[in-house]
Amino acid sequence: MPALRNRWAELLLLSLARTSMGVQFQAVGALGPLLIGTLVADYAALGTLIGAYSLVGVAVAMPAGWLLVRFGDHRVLLAGLGLMALGGLLLALAPGFGLALLGRLVAGGGASVLAIVCAKRVLDRFSGTSLAPAMGLMLSAWPIGIAAALLLLPLFGEAWRLALLASAVLCALALPALWWGIRPSEAATPVVSAWPARLAPGEWLPLLAVAVLWSSYNAGFAVVLGFGPALLVARGADPAEAGAVASLVGWAILPLLPLGGWLAERLGRPLLACALCTLGMGLALLAWVAGAPPAPMLILFGLLSGPPASLTMAQLGRVLSPESRAFGVGVHYMMFYGGLAALPPLAGWLRDLTGAAAAPVLVAVGFLVVALGAVGVLGLCGVGQAAMPAPASRPGRAG
Repeated sequence: MPALRNRWAELLLLSLARTSMGVQFQAVGALGPLLIGTLVADYAALGTLIGAYSLVGVAVAMPAGWLLVRFGDHRVLLAGLGLMALGGLLLALAPGFGLALLGRLVAGGGASVLAIVCAKRVLDRFSGTSLAPAMGLMLSAWPIGIAAALLLLPLFGEAWRLALLASAVLCALALPALWWGIRPSEAATPVVSAWPARLAPGEWLPLLAVAVLWSSYNAGFAVVLGFGPALLVARGADPAEAGAVASLVGWAILPLLPLGGWLAERLGRPLLACALCTLGMGLALLAWVAGAPPAPMLILFGLLSGPPASLTMAQLGRVLSPESRAFGVGVHYMMFYGGLAALPPLAGWLRDLTGAAAAPVLVAVGFLVVALGAVGVLGLCGVGQAAMPAPASRPGRAG
């Protein structure tokens, strides 16, 4: 089978797949005001559909390494995209909430596998100084997809089923490109042999702190994108305008997503940078709720959201030894997907309970407070120094 030999070209294909994943994930939130009273009955149900996309990841994360070794990167990658396309089709055609929920679960299962495969491929194909920018570019594809969904899907208006169908078609269009361009990794890791590994006693607390940080940060980000358009509509915007304004978050995160974390590492204070950016994200949201103009506050929120993403993933690499990495990464992703599945419905439930359109955004601020606490735990554990050696390295070698 022909395949790409240039690793940067392969990275672009993987980014295409992750862009389609971002569009599909955000489709429900982008169309939220149009789905209320049609496909879903209330905001709690809307939050359930948003969170369901990540629910299957709780079960998929742990055995994902075994699947990769048993069936290979190429097959698992295509299977993930196929499930995303199938689930998206079920959602677009669903006559009611039950089948819509099933479609989100199917698509989310495929997306969970896709996310893990993409991360593995980048680690296989890049190393040294090229790893950080490559990982940043891959991560950037997700908010690009989210921003595109917020900007474009509300333009379908009352034809929201066509918008959902378009998000499924985008996943299907990525299939032939990846079938042609992705070959089995030359540096595959024997995950099966490492699967019985467990964490060393000193690794549990920092790993859990990183997982809580990643889950709460992403849950806050997802709630703002999922419920932000509804707040804008409640304050007088039409759905298309609300989607365009909310999409500013996805565009604003892009400049500092690949570069912000790298800069913080170079300055030697990654945890301090992560804490300050997270605090700034929360303050921007509070200012928006208090009446500040939404566009500049959402741009500020998006800009500050960039550095914590790469900085958090860098901490994951520091807290795990090579022997425990397969098991530890599974624990990390299991908690990540569990948080994304469980926390957005809480925001929707409080929206229904209080009747306040701003309630979900305040819940997102609460999630960011939890993230700040996790950063503090990492600091107490002594994790996060930029010059800290990697677990398998000799003393004095950069991590």
